[in-house]
Amino acid sequence: MTSLPPPIQPLCDARGNLLPAAVGWSTRPRVHCALRGHLGRRKRWNHWCVTSPQWMLSLTIADLDYVGYGAVHFLDMDSGEVFSRSQFRAFGQGCTLPDTPQESHAFDHPNLQLRADAQPRRLRLTAIAPDLGSQPLALALDIQRPAHLESANLVAPFGRKGFHAASRQLGLPASGSLQLGERQYQCHGGQSFASLDFGRGVWPLRSHWTRATFAAPGGIAGNFGSGWAEDAGFSENALWFGGSLLPLDCPVHIDPLRSESLAPWRLSTDDQRVELIFTPRQYHHTQPSFSPFHVTTGQWFGHFEGLLRSPAGERVPVRSALGWLGSSNALW
Repeated sequence: MTSLPPPIQPLCDARGNLLPAAVGWSTRPRVHCALRGHLGRRKRWNHWCVTSPQWMLSLTIADLDYVGYGAVHFLDMDSGEVFSRSQFRAFGQGCTLPDTPQESHAFDHPNLQLRADAQPRRLRLTAIAPDLGSQPLALALDIQRPAHLESANLVAPFGRKGFHAASRQLGLPASGSLQLGERQYQCHGGQSFASLDFGRGVWPLRSHWTRATFAAPGGIAGNFGSGWAEDAGFSENALWFGGSLLPLDCPVHIDPLRSESLAPWRLSTDDQRVELIFTPRQYHHTQPSFSPFHVTTGQWFGHFEGLLRSPAGERVPVRSALGWLGSSNALW
């Protein structure tokens, strides 16, 4: 007998208030995230990060109610060269952002076009930027969405009327290439992965959050974060083993080992399920602003090493897993 997908649960009622039935964890997307009311406080974004041994790429499409935002950031891990482009559109014009994580989305601006075209169990990610650090960018990547691969989906209330719905999809196999000027960069089979951060919510004017992720061959991945769900008694901390998700019950401590900008970080849990060292290779700082609003983000790109413990208590080594760690402060 063919199993049926779970029913879609609305995030909000007709007035835009969070529905209690939507709150909680799931390993598959189950919430329809249409946002009503709360004009000016609604935040929608889809953020992609693609990691490959020689390069990293991030693409952002965001609608903050009063402004639309598209951005591309590319890092050559060998040379350390960084190329970025960001564009704004008033009142979210040019942004096509759906209410569920599995649908197509896009950002359109004369200087930057981003598209994610969803198909059954895969997605085509494309971008065109005529001037990315004085060079044209064209990319076409195929992102696989294997049926067995679970995701971290969480809805949590915070503040007086605020709430947020997130879908963290990690370890998605990536293939294809990108052309930057005269240089071409390829995905490496079995070593290139994409992750999606899908977020929809009603946020306070000021906020802060921290997040770190990595993915490795064999369906091993980790998502660690803080800053938005803890007051409601939830955590987005999770591990993946062979594509299956293990939510973590205790906090993940994320601590720099020294004060230098590229110093290693330690990530650990009191139950020893996570014992990792993150070694940055590059640091990227952004502060997109639409006066007086801004989001200030520091993001480190590098490698994770260490040990995880599986649900059965087995020691699972992590060796040179590509990922990133970031911290954001927002007035939005």
